[in-house]
Amino acid sequence: MATIGQNYLTLKDMYAQMGADGKVTAALIELFTTSNAILEDAIAVECNEGTNHKTTVRNGLPAPQFRQFYQGVECSKGDYTTVTDTTAMLDDYAEIDKKLADINGNTAQFRLNEAEAHIQGMNKTVKTNIFYGSKNKNASAFDGLAVRYNKLSNKEGEVGYQVINAGGTGNDNTSIYFVTWGDRHTHLLYPKGSKAGLQRTDKGQVTVQDANGRNYEAYRDHFSWDLGLSVRNYRSSARVANISIAGLEDGSIDILDKMIEAYYRIEEHATNGKTVIYANNTIRTFLHKQAMNKKNVNLTIDEAAGKPVVKFLGIPIKPCSEILNTEAKVA
Repeated sequence: MATIGQNYLTLKDMYAQMGADGKVTAALIELFTTSNAILEDAIAVECNEGTNHKTTVRNGLPAPQFRQFYQGVECSKGDYTTVTDTTAMLDDYAEIDKKLADINGNTAQFRLNEAEAHIQGMNKTVKTNIFYGSKNKNASAFDGLAVRYNKLSNKEGEVGYQVINAGGTGNDNTSIYFVTWGDRHTHLLYPKGSKAGLQRTDKGQVTVQDANGRNYEAYRDHFSWDLGLSVRNYRSSARVANISIAGLEDGSIDILDKMIEAYYRIEEHATNGKTVIYANNTIRTFLHKQAMNKKNVNLTIDEAAGKPVVKFLGIPIKPCSEILNTEAKVA
């Protein structure tokens, strides 16, 4: 379930093909991917209706019937709900005094170094919105996972059934997300006819004004990222919610027990996708310590690119510092 291949490229794959601009582009890719683990996993699908993407969510299966010779059966069909997801436009500009950039000898690299803060800002905004984006709070944004998995339910077949209650009641809660990426599961969106991921446009030399309205020459970069989020199969992802930080510290909650519940909520639905667990450093630190206890056979420690990677039942647990420790109770 954790490592099944896909026909769609991840955003990291897409960026790796953008090497025509030389070292600056390569450096941009490195800056972007090292600060956003989601780029290693998330796939991006082109919208099928301009800036909107219409899909159908299957709520029920057709009902075949047994028959005898010379006896017919009725036609049956599944139960589907049509869902339309929208994309949002994220933009930013960077400006650097031309003479300051030129006197450093490598103007292009200096500009990229100065643009790093803007790249990190785009990263952080995108990751935050993948989890906490809400069109009700910001009509220009898109709905994230916390908005979609925001209720508890004991009824199988409802979205709330994919939300596991860890018991926290206050406002010091966090969550663990099991996300299955795939074109039939959860994926990012980009508008029809456009490009996926962060786009950097060199606007070249421009005349700008200081705070007093006086002119000077500068280099300008435009950063843009048009994206949305689609959860085509809500059963293949899950959220362990209401994880009390206080309960985590005093040992009164059993996170692994709740993670096992989440695993089996998605297991049969996550085929042909790539499942990844996302958590913040508070949770990751706790699980790493638990993995060092040989009795916790559900947790293992592997190595990737020279760094330890904790896995739960073979699923990698990856960092997302944007997941809060101050979530309100999900009811």
